[in-house]
Amino acid sequence: MSVTVRAATADDLEAVAAVARDAWYAAYGGFLDPETVEAGLARNYDEAVLAAAVDHDDVEFLVAADDGEVVGFASAEQTWADEVELHTLYVHPDRWGEGIGSALLDRAETWAREQGVDRIACGVFADNAVGVGFFERRGFRRGAETRVELAGEYHPEREFEHEL
Repeated sequence: MSVTVRAATADDLEAVAAVARDAWYAAYGGFLDPETVEAGLARNYDEAVLAAAVDHDDVEFLVAADDGEVVGFASAEQTWADEVELHTLYVHPDRWGEGIGSALLDRAETWAREQGVDRIACGVFADNAVGVGFFERRGFRRGAETRVELAGEYHPEREFEHEL
C-alpha cells in the first residue's frame, strides 16, 4: 500500500468533504434518504466546521493520501480523562478493503495512547454494516445502542469501545 497517513491541513478540506460525500452515500444510502444524507454532510462537512477541526489543538485530524490524493480521513479527540473519542473514520468506497481504514485507526490509536488514555470509543449507525463490521474486526466491543439525531430524524447508533 503506497498510502501515507499524515496530519490534515487546510489544503485537504475540499478533498475530505468529497471523500465524506462518497463514503456517506455508499455506507448510509441503504438506510438514510438522500435528503438526510445531504443535511448530515452540510452540517458535519461544511468548510468552516472542517477548518475548525484542523486548527483545533485538541483534535487529531488525519488524512490518508495516495500520491497526494486524499483517499480517507479520521478525527479523534480526548473527551474524558481516560478516553479518546473517534469522531470520524471514512475511506473512499473505491478503496475499501485496502487497509486504509486500519492505517488511519492505527495512527489514531497511537495518538490516543500518547494522550495517556485507557480506551478509544466511537459511535456507528447500527444499520451501517460496513462500519459495524470494520470495528468488530478491529477488536472493538459493542456497547449500548442509543439513538442519535440527524436532520430531525432519530436513528439507532451502536457504541463501540476498544481498550488500549
